[in-house]
Amino acid sequence: MSPDLPPGTPHHGCSVPLTKRTPSRATIFNTLSVRKRRRVSIASFDLEAQLGIPANPETALEETDADRFVSTRSSSSIPLHTTPRTNRIAKSFGLVDDRVLNYTEGPYSPFETKIRSMLRRSASELFNLPRSTSSVSAKANLAARKHFVMALDGPGISRDPFAFPMTWSRTNCIGVAFKFDVYYQNLETRAIVHLCRVALADGPVHSIDWQGEPKPHILALGTTGGNVRAWDALSQKMIADWSDDKSPVGGMHWNDNVLAVGRKDGRVSLFDLRSPKEIDEMKGHRRHVHGIKWSPDGKHLATGDHSGTIHVWDQRANDYLTYNDKKLLAKHEGPVKSISWSPWQSGLIATGGGFPDGAIQLFDANKLSVTFPPLVIKTFTNVTSLHWSPHCKELLSTHGSSWSMSQSLHSCPPSTRESPTTPFTNSMTVHSYPSCEKIVSVVGHSAAIAHSCIGPDGCSIFTVSPVEETIKMFKVWSAPDAQRKSDEEGYAHKNTIR
Repeated sequence: MSPDLPPGTPHHGCSVPLTKRTPSRATIFNTLSVRKRRRVSIASFDLEAQLGIPANPETALEETDADRFVSTRSSSSIPLHTTPRTNRIAKSFGLVDDRVLNYTEGPYSPFETKIRSMLRRSASELFNLPRSTSSVSAKANLAARKHFVMALDGPGISRDPFAFPMTWSRTNCIGVAFKFDVYYQNLETRAIVHLCRVALADGPVHSIDWQGEPKPHILALGTTGGNVRAWDALSQKMIADWSDDKSPVGGMHWNDNVLAVGRKDGRVSLFDLRSPKEIDEMKGHRRHVHGIKWSPDGKHLATGDHSGTIHVWDQRANDYLTYNDKKLLAKHEGPVKSISWSPWQSGLIATGGGFPDGAIQLFDANKLSVTFPPLVIKTFTNVTSLHWSPHCKELLSTHGSSWSMSQSLHSCPPSTRESPTTPFTNSMTVHSYPSCEKIVSVVGHSAAIAHSCIGPDGCSIFTVSPVEETIKMFKVWSAPDAQRKSDEEGYAHKNTIR
């Protein structure tokens, strides 16, 4: 044995051979354990010392811009590799709470907190931008300028709340009935013309209406004595006289050359300019027919009477659409004077009732059934006229006096002193469709608005107040930019109101 070697060290020069030792199960596990410990020990090196990172225990963790629902890691993730065995060992030594994952962001400095608050506020303002108002809507026109554009004197206008004393033609002429006289004014030249005067025996003029295309210069009038006549405004001559029927006239409306006239006995008379006699009549109402309006395509005629009954007559089938198994499908609780067809949706009708109904009903004539009830807007105010906008999905209604819910139980409407003042009283109100929300309401007169008519541009409205004896024009809507540009380039520009 060499003296240089420590005691117990085997010497290779020894003649005694070494015996081969068979590894036991425990030896194998120890070998594997040593290998695992070696692998784990590599991850336990002090990388901060090796990389030259100064140790500062008081330095806060590095802040990140990670989302609050995503874990935030530090700059140096230690250990680099975590195995299940390492987790078991850490749990046995009580180190499991020394977590690597951190689900909360570190503290920010006051400056960073202020910057982040400003960024969040700016982002919220971008996502919560107010909905822009369309330039066509009444909110951008009537709501912005609630004052009338033009005012005319109207002494002698009929005070009958069911009369139609004014009409507006396609050629921008307004016709007005004053008791026994009918005048019209060209709004382009401002020239006023006395068209005709009816005899005292015929009764006052109750309704007038300009014909549409192709003869917009033809004006029809009906009297309380039952006389119906047609006048040519260009030649100032009467071209038709249908005075055989003595039943008082209600509402009237043209459909090409055919004129529909409501009667007090519930009939609807049909006249044609090419025929000297009545060509047809429709029966279905039992009371005075006040409201009457042809659909834009001329295929249907909607009528309303004093009892609140509404009928839609199909001209092709020569039958009513408002009956199903002898059951009436459309009805108000008060007289119906105002009826309007939508120009942009086929079959959509708006009807308005008087005392004690005071409601606006919206329904589709093509889907009229028990399963499709109408939309109802309660106003507790007389609805005197209705107009759909041709440019947007909005409906204008004019109103007279109001009443309370308890007063609607009485048989007679309240007097002027007893009637309450509501937002709908003596107002023009614009509603959105189909939400039926009120967009704007303007009180244009100090007394009830008995009638109104829409202009050829589909933007302006003339309102009539017989008690106030005034006629006022308001701009309610605007035409789309494309139509406004074509109007300026074409003939339609000559018919706009300036």
